[in-house]
Amino acid sequence: MYSFKRSYLAGLTAVLAVGITACADLLDPEDPGNLVPATVEEDATLPRIRIPGTILHSEAFGDPTDPMIMVLHGGPGADYRGLLPLQALAADGYYVVFWDQRGTGLSQRHDASVYTMDGYLEDLRLVLEHYTTVPGQPVVFIGHSWGAMYATWFINEYGDYGGRIRGAILSEPGAFTKEQLDHFVEGLFGSIRFLGEEANDAIWLYRFLSPAEHARADYMAMVSSHAITSEHNDPSKPLPTWRAGAVVNGKLLDLVDEGFDWTTHLQAYTRPVLFLRGDLNTVATLSHQQELASSYPDATIETISGVGHEMIWERPADYLIHTRAYLQRIGFVGGAS
Repeated sequence: MYSFKRSYLAGLTAVLAVGITACADLLDPEDPGNLVPATVEEDATLPRIRIPGTILHSEAFGDPTDPMIMVLHGGPGADYRGLLPLQALAADGYYVVFWDQRGTGLSQRHDASVYTMDGYLEDLRLVLEHYTTVPGQPVVFIGHSWGAMYATWFINEYGDYGGRIRGAILSEPGAFTKEQLDHFVEGLFGSIRFLGEEANDAIWLYRFLSPAEHARADYMAMVSSHAITSEHNDPSKPLPTWRAGAVVNGKLLDLVDEGFDWTTHLQAYTRPVLFLRGDLNTVATLSHQQELASSYPDATIETISGVGHEMIWERPADYLIHTRAYLQRIGFVGGAS
């Protein structure tokens, strides 16, 4: 999904959408589905689940009793559409779960005041439990970009979750600590401080939005995301997305600026972890991923050649080769095997 670099730019640009009505005579942004696709609140045909306080756009593939693969999309604020090639793992005997995180994709929109760090972490636990059908059902996370950070955050908090989290595939995470993130952003944008007062002031402007204003903010976030080139995505195979989550993007960036460290307990997680990266990406370099991988006691880094950040969408066959080899190596056997 769109990366942290894209999401920083999108989060700041999105505020320009609030109050924009110049094209209302051509396309009324008040009508759901005009600027961006309707959410689960507006389209009753969308697959969804309910967890406390929200409705999430979500679907799962495979036998619900098989070992679970929990897919975590990027952003924060992207959606899982570009990760759907991983659905192929259902044919291998895995229960593959996709969901748009709270306030992202086609999930329900909320005011920024709803989002908290504790609440966002709890959402992942609740989704995992929602899809659990067998006591002790084993799980492997596949997280892309921000989703890889999200998976690490959960593992740092819960370890292997009572033996259930058997491993994780982390595709180009941005950072696991506030210091790492500051350095990462500095390398991307130079002296512009995207996690400082400038960002906070911009975020403040869209704390409380109507559904139509959410649509405009999300639309502008998606427009701005196309300006990113340093991750070397293939222009001949553009990443499909439903809708950006501009408000949650801004709020989470605001919250992490207060400080975070998701490495404090990672040394206790001794199960093998796989980092996957594309060799064309000049942002998530090998040395950068090595720094992050060093927080885990048993981590391996593998590089997919000839691809940038959106490796799952652009090179799904290669990604699945690495994924299947890893699952076999850790003994995470699908139900069909």
